[in-house]
Amino acid sequence: MGIIIYALGFRDYSLEHGQQIIIQKHITKEEYDSHNTSLGEAHKISAMDNVHNLLIRNGNEFLSYSSKAKDYLKVDEKVVYLEANRLLINYLAAVSMFIDYGEKYNSKYFGKERMKKFQEKTSVFYDSHVSYRFIALMRNYALHYGFPLSVIHQSESGPNGIFASRETLMKFKAWKHAAEDIKNMSELIPLDIHVEISMMFIKQLYQDYIYEIAPTVLKGIEYLNDLIINNGGKIPVLATFKSIEELKKGNLSVNVIDAQSFYEALKIIKNHPSIEIIER
Repeated sequence: MGIIIYALGFRDYSLEHGQQIIIQKHITKEEYDSHNTSLGEAHKISAMDNVHNLLIRNGNEFLSYSSKAKDYLKVDEKVVYLEANRLLINYLAAVSMFIDYGEKYNSKYFGKERMKKFQEKTSVFYDSHVSYRFIALMRNYALHYGFPLSVIHQSESGPNGIFASRETLMKFKAWKHAAEDIKNMSELIPLDIHVEISMMFIKQLYQDYIYEIAPTVLKGIEYLNDLIINNGGKIPVLATFKSIEELKKGNLSVNVIDAQSFYEALKIIKNHPSIEIIER
């Protein structure tokens, strides 16, 4: 294995030379790894934010379509049946994905104890709230049994739209704790209210995660800001190369810091209802 030289620098542009990587100083591997760690903090927010945004989008798309289903039914019932179920199943998948991400990232960044606390929160929601429990288990129904929305109802009086059927749902034997809930529901079950309520609980889980991770991410943002100031406003880069001769030939590996991810992370933290940031 050959020697690897580690360096810190910045990217610059000039009319004469175009884009250039300016090496400021050589650093040790330990310093290189430390820089990478500190400059990677923003990603601790981005993954959870992305999956939460996906969940919100999927939920809102279903709710929007469902609210207009009675009008769409006048055109084509089969289209409504397929589209409403597609949108609902997308939402159910996002709920499951969010819970999996929550467990993964709480464990990865905080340890198993924090992951257990996250699981305890989801368990409290599951045990205490019908809608959360119903939606959490609906994914299994859609995956292993059938489309959740099975009844199209149109009449002069009464509800109009597409609904879940209590009788059909109860044919599925893996409802666990939601079985009694479903028995107490109406024969035609609108899913909209359960989607809306479950979205509120997921939002709380998301905001709890952002609140806990914010101090770590803010340290990363301050770290990047100091590097940018020291570089005269230029975005820092981390580089590795085998020798000075190879560097002169342009043979180097460059890690350009994604400053945009830090700006987005800061925006997410600022939008949190329980966090106030005072900028100086």
